Amino acid sequence: MPELPADSAAYREIAGPCETDQAEALAPLIDMIRRRHRQSVRAVVYYGSCLRSGNPSAGLVDFYVLVDRYRAAHVSPVSAVANRLLPPNVYYLECPTKTVTLRCKYAVVALDDLRHGVAHGRLSSLWGRFAQPVAIVYAANDEIRRTVRACCGRAVITLLDESLPALQPPRLPAEAFGAALALSYGGELRTESGERGLRIAGHDRPEYARRLHAARPRLAFPVVQRDDGRIEWKPTAGQRRRALRAWRVRAPAGRVVSVLRLAKACFTFDNAVDYGAWKLERHTGVAIEVTPRLRRYPLIYAWPLLWRLYRDGVLR
Repeated sequence: MPELPADSAAYREIAGPCETDQAEALAPLIDMIRRRHRQSVRAVVYYGSCLRSGNPSAGLVDFYVLVDRYRAAHVSPVSAVANRLLPPNVYYLECPTKTVTLRCKYAVVALDDLRHGVAHGRLSSLWGRFAQPVAIVYAANDEIRRTVRACCGRAVITLLDESLPALQPPRLPAEAFGAALALSYGGELRTESGERGLRIAGHDRPEYARRLHAARPRLAFPVVQRDDGRIEWKPTAGQRRRALRAWRVRAPAGRVVSVLRLAKACFTFDNAVDYGAWKLERHTGVAIEVTPRLRRYPLIYAWPLLWRLYRDGVLR
């Protein structure tokens, strides 16, 4: 595994501790994931709505599972190749306990792919996720934990470098971060509204403001604090043109990749069609009928439905 750059300590400072008091409650799921993917698991990263709510039993827990090699992580060579060619593979898991049934979906990504993706990835899916507060609920050793924390801090810098030049200042720090997240979500096929990034940042405004201020000295352009608390960023004209051009390409390309990943999830995610229908109705209020034919042959019968939802603006 390549070494981190000399300023990785600064990246870890931007990311913060990446801890949660929910780790013990999540232990049964983590143990099952480690057994399923054997000795390849290097770290498990907890993110998403359950982390923000503080209650992992209230919904579907979101994890990234970081592995050393895809072939070692999968019994099936086909799954390993699919994971390498179009990461991540997404899986569903549930674990009954004495009091509740814990449920999660998790994405499998190689640690080296994460390291590269948060710094150089052309699509926003990795750096958009890891720029948000996450918790490392399992790490194989302290070095791995430091590496993942550094990746989270580097993701913040990439998100802001790629997004702020395409946005208009001035804004309050948390609002600027939220607008950057909104751009990153726009590079995916989503059921949520375009305001999702702003709502996420609004959940913990002090933390998002801290992240932005911690990243300021390492951004590719000056960011200054105004007397009214808002910030201004001053990219060059060339930086602004490049950012606007990149997002014009990134958004449609990201949606195409999202569709390909959705197709792949039909083979890796148990009850993928039912889960997709549930999530769609939860976020948009639009209910779809999951017929036995659709459930059995999603790659044949889901495309007209997806096109109708996209055409009607339900999927963005």
